[in-house]
Amino acid sequence: MSVRWMALVVLFLGLGGSQLDAVFSTVVRVEEDWEVQVASPDALLDLPQIVTVFGPDNPETGVHALFELNHGTLPTFGEGGMQLQYWDGESLRGYKRQKAPTEFSTAGEVVKFTTVTEIDKGDLVLSVTQGTSTTFGTFGDESSLRIRVNSSLWNLNYMDLESSIRHSRVTYGANHVSRFRRNTVRMYDSGGDLVATDSTVRDVR
Repeated sequence: MSVRWMALVVLFLGLGGSQLDAVFSTVVRVEEDWEVQVASPDALLDLPQIVTVFGPDNPETGVHALFELNHGTLPTFGEGGMQLQYWDGESLRGYKRQKAPTEFSTAGEVVKFTTVTEIDKGDLVLSVTQGTSTTFGTFGDESSLRIRVNSSLWNLNYMDLESSIRHSRVTYGANHVSRFRRNTVRMYDSGGDLVATDSTVRDVR
């Protein structure tokens, strides 16, 4: 849910103290923890193919990132690995690729990773961090899955956290995935302090 919506909750529920501080802080970093369980990978058919969408704006019209797992579609389709893409509406602005052509190969393996949307020194930073899986090992936390661009944004208070749930999906081979979900959302202020957490587990349909 957006911080704007949280503020309305405060008005209706009469929250106070540290809860009020969390709602009305200037949010500059949002972390979303994701989990995928691969039921039955098929390397011959390049299955499954998973896309996580995140970022500050509505993907249909504004700035957002696509994280493609077990494939990459730019500049042409490539099997395996992962790719981080940066878009402004329907206009591609850049992309990065790594760990191709390694493909999922272990039935039942669980993949975990965190997507990060951050405002840092006048830039928007979109990244994937803390990734773990049997097939790919650890991933993220390096420049290959981080894109930094100049931005006029100065906070993420109005970021719609439902957007990533609505737009993320298994694009090919959904029957090869046991679960795809977001476990936790964390929001931080400019001082690096955690100001809000949402631990509601949301399944991607």
